[in-house]
Amino acid sequence: MEEPIKIGHDKFYIGEGETARRELRVVKVSDDVIQVQEEVHGIIALVGASSSVNIKKEELRNLIKVVKEEFGWTDICE
Repeated sequence: MEEPIKIGHDKFYIGEGETARRELRVVKVSDDVIQVQEEVHGIIALVGASSSVNIKKEELRNLIKVVKEEFGWTDICE
């Protein structure tokens, strides 16, 4: 797998004066599969069997740009 490309980041307040840092990245897994990774730092523990990724409008624009320019998916959103 290739190195992930960062498409977004931010910080948010989680309580008791603690701020979490979030990064959203994308990596090409194969010619027709990408993986979106959301990494959050600053929360003591996350437990669960499922996960989701929150994508902001600007991050989605960046994602489309990356998969077109870096991964060659020219048929996205045309």
